[in-house]
Amino acid sequence: MTTVTEGRSPLRSWQFRRVIAAEFTSSVGTQMTTLALPWFVLMTTGSPARMGLVFLIQILPVPLLAMPAGLLVARWGARRVTIAGDLSSALLTAAVPTLYVADMLPFWALLVIVALIGCVASAYLSAQRMLLTESIGLDEGVVTAGNALFETATSTARLVGPAIAGFLIAQFGALNVLWIDAASFAVSAALLVGLPRHTPASEPSSSHHMAEGVRYLFRDPVLRTLAFAALGYGMLMPVVMLALPVLAKNRYDADPHVAGWLLAAWGGGTALGTVAVARLARQFTPVRLASAGGVGAAVVLWFLPWDQPVTTLAVTVAAGCMFLPAVTAPAVALMMLRPPEHLRPHVVPVFGAAVFVASPIAYGVAGMLFEHLAVSTVLMAVAVGASLCALLLVGLARRTQPGPEAALTPPARQSAEPT
Repeated sequence: MTTVTEGRSPLRSWQFRRVIAAEFTSSVGTQMTTLALPWFVLMTTGSPARMGLVFLIQILPVPLLAMPAGLLVARWGARRVTIAGDLSSALLTAAVPTLYVADMLPFWALLVIVALIGCVASAYLSAQRMLLTESIGLDEGVVTAGNALFETATSTARLVGPAIAGFLIAQFGALNVLWIDAASFAVSAALLVGLPRHTPASEPSSSHHMAEGVRYLFRDPVLRTLAFAALGYGMLMPVVMLALPVLAKNRYDADPHVAGWLLAAWGGGTALGTVAVARLARQFTPVRLASAGGVGAAVVLWFLPWDQPVTTLAVTVAAGCMFLPAVTAPAVALMMLRPPEHLRPHVVPVFGAAVFVASPIAYGVAGMLFEHLAVSTVLMAVAVGASLCALLLVGLARRTQPGPEAALTPPARQSAEPT
């Protein structure tokens, strides 16, 4: 497989461009559903707790199945798992409006469907990242830039998807938007069919490698610190996302357009941040980028609890999200590059589980908190937690400052090799 040479843009790889196109297509539909599905639950039941439960059930399988999913990716290959995930997601997403039209969609059935979507996502998310690396090679700067561009596609979809969804929900109803999401997964699968197959490692993956991947993650001081920071952001940012439709309902006359604008501001700010990170990836070490992003996000989140007009709230959301790619892109790049090749399919999902393990708790607890506490009080707690995560990243950057090259060298790499 042709990969990008050191120092060149990952966009020079046609495989990378195909992966980015597939990601953007499926993400546009997914981000429309991110607004449409909770808005449907919130408006039909009037219960933020039920809305939070839908998020919880969908995200819960991701951390629970992270390690078996890594084994599946290692054995089947990232390309095959991603295509299968696209097709499965298309069928499951289309099942929601189909059952609703047939008057066969009780709330428990909706929870079963979103749980199955979460099961598919447990392997799909890590397979996407491995597919990204296969298309651009192993240069640290190129991989960091590639992850930033990958997140640019995702965050641009967050900008476009909710804005379109807000309009379509008002015109045609929330569940009809899901048909577009189902179609987007089918198109994504078609785009990935033409990618070359990646030859799997000669040694078959096993539960031994899964356990070794976990030990490697916690033995590596850089990945360990980034995992703890990711755990914090994985608990905090879902609360902010869940707060946006609640704010639209409580403060802005239950206007779905406002909910769409706020989620679009989230995606737009993230898109701007990913473009900046792609340019800075080869000028700063990943750890320095992550610490700067953590500090910037923490500062802006302190402005989020204020009661303010929709315009300034959208600007605040966008500004806070601008800094998040500076944390996530370097973290994912190091996660993909530091471990030995035979351990990457196992370290990647375990590291990703650090982000997702707190999300089910956050969605469930946030829904209850919004029923009993003011939204501003909950968002103030989010700002405090983000500040603690930023301090953790700043401490890591200070420890690696005297000798970044030595500090970023993976620990005892030879001990991770198979014997």
